Amino acid sequence: MSLDKRFYNTLLQVLLWGLFLLLPYFMIPHASTDPAKQIHVVRELQPHWDIYLFLTSFSLNLCLIIFYYIHNNFLFDRFILQSRPIGYILYSTIILLSFAAIFSISYLIRGQLIQAFYLVDRPIEIRDVIRSGTWFFMVLFGAIGIKLTDLWRQAERRARDIENEHLRTELSFLHMQINPHFLFNSLNTIYGMSLKKSDNAPKAVLKLSQLLRYMIEETGHNTVPLEQEVTYLNNFIELQKMRSGPSLSVTFDVEGDINGANIAPMLLLPFVENAFKYGLNNSLDSPIQISLWVSKERIVFSVINRKFENMERHSSGIGIPNVERRLQLLYPGKHELRIQDTGDTYFVKLNIALV
Repeated sequence: MSLDKRFYNTLLQVLLWGLFLLLPYFMIPHASTDPAKQIHVVRELQPHWDIYLFLTSFSLNLCLIIFYYIHNNFLFDRFILQSRPIGYILYSTIILLSFAAIFSISYLIRGQLIQAFYLVDRPIEIRDVIRSGTWFFMVLFGAIGIKLTDLWRQAERRARDIENEHLRTELSFLHMQINPHFLFNSLNTIYGMSLKKSDNAPKAVLKLSQLLRYMIEETGHNTVPLEQEVTYLNNFIELQKMRSGPSLSVTFDVEGDINGANIAPMLLLPFVENAFKYGLNNSLDSPIQISLWVSKERIVFSVINRKFENMERHSSGIGIPNVERRLQLLYPGKHELRIQDTGDTYFVKLNIALV
């Protein structure tokens, strides 16, 4: 619990118990205005009767408050949470003894007050035991209810912590999947360029180093600026263009203000990578259309590419399943992914709500 929550929780308890202690002042009628009390109490002979009634009830309530904290901080945990029959028996015995002790203490305090104020009062009757017992068990049941509520909240908190830890572990695993998958494809690209003695090989190595730096520095964050992600995609596209022939044509249109928007790192890459993987043919026109539309409320990303029979189909194919799982974890109920495969054309549209 944070410091602020602990402070407000303590303040709330002080206020509630303060009202509980002062409750007798508002509930006990004054002798001078209560006809029933006038029969037993002569105001002129016992002027401190009101104070006496208040202090006797105040002392009982104070004992009940002490019992409340002993119960919730020790008795319940020690005997009930063990879930053993002997614990329940001891708990019930201690509860009865606690009531007897509280009633005896309040009786002794009552006797001391009578002597101190020189008062005359009736002897203890069964109704006094019933009234004290009613307050005692009201506090007891309230203490049990609050304790059970705290235990339920702790269980819920532990369950959330376990679930969050599981999600963090799973996301880390998904990031580990992304890195080798992308790295292997990029190295294959540079390898092909080096075999052709291409002048673009050094540029490709530089692009790859920039991409790897981004992956190492940013994928550990939950979100990154969308501007950085767009730069990352542009570098990836340029790297892919370097190994391709004139049949490839790529358009990447960005509409809207990308400054200030954030997105999970490397979330869009698998769709672009998939387009190059299945939409590239050195003998046929291979158009790839990529668009990104941004507003304050949402991001809409789409990729359209032709679909060719490709030798890379035997690869792991973890890209799209990976991003689908990440979307479920990072944007639950706030995303819509639509994929259309017509056999000749592959279309992907991702809609992410930012608010």
